[in-house]
Amino acid sequence: MSATSTNAADRPEPFFAEASGLTLPGVAGLDLAIGPGSGRALQLHGPAESGGAVLRALVGLERPLAGTARLFGVDPAALSRRSARSTLARVGWLPRQGALLANLTLRENLLLPLEFHGQAQGPSRCAAALERFGLAEAPDLRPEFAGLAVRRRVALARAVLLDPALLLLDDPLDDLDEESAAALAAALTAWAGEPGHALLVTSPDPALAAALGAARLSIPVTRP
Repeated sequence: MSATSTNAADRPEPFFAEASGLTLPGVAGLDLAIGPGSGRALQLHGPAESGGAVLRALVGLERPLAGTARLFGVDPAALSRRSARSTLARVGWLPRQGALLANLTLRENLLLPLEFHGQAQGPSRCAAALERFGLAEAPDLRPEFAGLAVRRRVALARAVLLDPALLLLDDPLDDLDEESAAALAAALTAWAGEPGHALLVTSPDPALAAALGAARLSIPVTRP
């Protein structure tokens, strides 16, 4: 081994998520980094469609027009199916639309990550995730028959069910009443403050960063 070689154990851990010059429809060259040494919580402030595009690029669902997006040090779109599955198990993602499947009950929606990843300890994991977001259990109701606050709590519980390192949330408090928004903001802040966790949220609401105790980064948007 040469004198300049570096032991893998001595290499710094990659950021949980990062972008360099990321250009997408509506996004004009975004730079960001979140993870070890870069802070525990970050809000991307800008138009809803731009924030959603950034999150999709970070999980490999949208290809950049220019620049790069990386998840735990790798391009998510370039991963093999097996590698993508293990990498994405470290991410909890809550998109603005389609978070819950309408043909399943809230309880069945909650169990999906456990079934997909073949995880044991389902009941205890579910109970802990629901308690974190202020629910004793997930109702046996289809989403259309539950209130918005309950649906959002179940969706967030599902997002943290596998204890991800990184949460990607698209405007998680949108349309909630003041009391529900404050309760969920407190729960998210507590989650992000635990060791090994980081939170990246997008929202056009400039006040969200303060509610979450997060840094705020404006999305550079393209102009007509």
